[in-house]
Amino acid sequence: MIPIAGLEGVRAQFRLEPLQRPDHEKQRLLGFLNDEEVRRGARLFDHLKREEFLVGRGLLREILAGYNGWEPGCLEFLEGEFGKPYLAAEQAADGMCFNVSHAGGKLLVAVCYGAEIGVDLEEVRQDLAFRPMAERYFSVREREQLFSLAPQLQLDAFYRCWTRKEAYMKGTGRGFSLVSTAFDVSLLPGEPPALLGHGSDPDEVGRWCIIDLPVPGGYCAALAIQRQGE
Repeated sequence: MIPIAGLEGVRAQFRLEPLQRPDHEKQRLLGFLNDEEVRRGARLFDHLKREEFLVGRGLLREILAGYNGWEPGCLEFLEGEFGKPYLAAEQAADGMCFNVSHAGGKLLVAVCYGAEIGVDLEEVRQDLAFRPMAERYFSVREREQLFSLAPQLQLDAFYRCWTRKEAYMKGTGRGFSLVSTAFDVSLLPGEPPALLGHGSDPDEVGRWCIIDLPVPGGYCAALAIQRQGE
């Protein structure tokens, strides 16, 4: 796990893992899964998506077990009202929270203690038709800033904005039930990652810290973490 810089007083780390594994590793990881996870995987008709889901769940179990000392196959996952996963209380040692994202054959897992957390990982697609997505999901401020940039700078800015927004939305536990156009994040080149404004709850700006995660070229990732004491 890699410690996350820029978080004062918060123990937080992240890990980026490939989902394509040798057969012997796949069998070991799949051995951690419960019946419900196996059934969920079986409902995915695409072979690659099914394999990545199952391997990803096994990896998540193995990573979290390395923190709380439980056997990977004994971990119990619960879900919040909008689907955010948590560990059962007795397995969340010292208030351990986690969040997970996957894209482009990689799994991103972040773990922290005593604070809600959200992460998003995206594979950067050079051919992405991002303008309609921005017009639908970005706030007025974000759209104005994005489309004011030179065309060659817009794709990277789009991904910065998208990952920061989704990390925050996942961190709150509400996901896309939260109106994505109702809050602003930074996106301009050289501008620090941050939640800049929130239409329905301005105090959210002070409650959350957003950080860009260092990931390999071709990917973009961000983390949102609730400030301690908030």
